Amino acid sequence: MALPRLSRRSHQEKLAPYIDGAEPTLVDLLRGEACGGAWRIVEAYSASGGPFELHAAWSGGDGMGQEAKITVPRATRLAIYASSISLRVANLSGSENRVGCNVADGYCVSANQYEVRGLGDQNLPGTLSIPPFATHFRVDCSDDTQLPALGIKVYDGVGNVIVDLLGDQQPSPGVPLGAASKVEVAVPTGLRFRGVFLLSI
Repeated sequence: MALPRLSRRSHQEKLAPYIDGAEPTLVDLLRGEACGGAWRIVEAYSASGGPFELHAAWSGGDGMGQEAKITVPRATRLAIYASSISLRVANLSGSENRVGCNVADGYCVSANQYEVRGLGDQNLPGTLSIPPFATHFRVDCSDDTQLPALGIKVYDGVGNVIVDLLGDQQPSPGVPLGAASKVEVAVPTGLRFRGVFLLSI
């Protein structure tokens, strides 16, 4: 029996250059629907070889849909059970970036990441929202000698601190999140950093 086919399965968009420090601008890449749910392999890629952000939303039937936010260095894939799919992308490259996608029927095991970037402010620890499907968190900075000056706190669902450590004390591949409700990072003023959430999707 043939699987329910999506109304649209591939597309490309040319994304304008990203300005450092600006909020990424999301652009619709693909919207597709089918008369029933099936496993779909979503492959997103940069034909220009630049990084980008992917926001994928989908529904597998009559219930509410899911969403995933993924930071993509060049290309990625993920498997979702979907009857409808919406993909939006934002350029993270200072050059024009042609980003595309293909959706095939099938299943694959995948793992991805979502990255948050910023400049430190010692007087204002940054609270980071935990994205869907996140399993671990780590923070990196532009000067690794400053890692001992970075602070990481993880809070549980009722506001208790369950992890409190310095940047040079992070385990590999990062701090397991478990039932965490939020992550807080303290970074020296002016130090460029990134927080990376590892995703199970």
